[in-house]
Amino acid sequence: MIYSITTLQGLENITRQEIITRFGDTERFKILTRKPQRIIFQYTGNPKDLLSIRTAEHLFIVIKHLPNMTRSRSSLANIKKSLTHHNFEKTLTCCRQVGISIRKRIQFRVMSRMSGFRNFQKRELQQVIERSLIDRGWYLTNSSGRLDVWVEMHGQDAYISIKLSKPDFAQRSYKTEHVPNTLKPTIAASMVHLSQPHPNDVFLDPMCGAGTILLERAFAGRYRYLIGGDISTKAIIATQKNFGRKHQPRHFFHWDAQSLPLQPNSIDKILCNIPTKLEDDNSSILTKLYNQVLSQFAIVLKSGGRIVLLSMQSDLLNRTLKQHNVLRTNQQIGINIGGKRGKILVVRKY
Repeated sequence: MIYSITTLQGLENITRQEIITRFGDTERFKILTRKPQRIIFQYTGNPKDLLSIRTAEHLFIVIKHLPNMTRSRSSLANIKKSLTHHNFEKTLTCCRQVGISIRKRIQFRVMSRMSGFRNFQKRELQQVIERSLIDRGWYLTNSSGRLDVWVEMHGQDAYISIKLSKPDFAQRSYKTEHVPNTLKPTIAASMVHLSQPHPNDVFLDPMCGAGTILLERAFAGRYRYLIGGDISTKAIIATQKNFGRKHQPRHFFHWDAQSLPLQPNSIDKILCNIPTKLEDDNSSILTKLYNQVLSQFAIVLKSGGRIVLLSMQSDLLNRTLKQHNVLRTNQQIGINIGGKRGKILVVRKY
């Protein structure tokens, strides 16, 4: 079967690396193509396994891929024709395997996306899919328990898919508590992947917010110790509630990351979402914060240790890193978050 994974802009290669790490050593898996914010691949195993991919936004099973689409209305006729005699048996089996309940009379709704100039509107594209499925005896509805059918046209390619992932797939059910500017779990998971997790990691997030990075590290595999801290008492409480009693050993501290009460050379990995701005919006204070926390990171990190930082002030972060001779940037990844551009930096201590 053919599947499609969507990602945040900039994280496509990280998601590709994750799915290759998880599934690429078997003959059941093959990447077919990688597009902006999308990876399309063939997988013959249980689709439920694909729900373990943590850097992805959504998972779809592809019903039809129609190449050579044009701007003319004949494209609509070609899409309708492709569905007329399509056998959905294997597709619906995959839906059941991931836990989607399929009723005798299948309930569905259609979501449509389209880019580029066409001689028809997005709504017309959606209506073609709706009419084709209604003609098969399916029931159009917005009620719960429906199948979400997606039709997308970008360039010369059209994809008709069914969404397999649940609404909380990217947001995670563990996030019961939130704080302002909380980090999206898929970004946190991407940062964890870049840190190259190891079972002996003493792992630190010194500005942990609601604990998203720490939790994603806990889900990534074995570790020796998790340490989190934040200057906000509310953030520490949120982290404790999101963790509950799971994922030991760990410890959370109420502290200022500009003065870490940790032993020098005691940390293997540091991951952090560094603030973009402060409450008083004073650029000189923000510059001082960046310099101070990087100085602390250089002290507590072991030689050869790895730092992964997210900042929407990447220019400031790069300038500040150059002032610390023992810290060298190995990789920079541009990312788009809600229309704002930032970078994830991978840094090593030498």
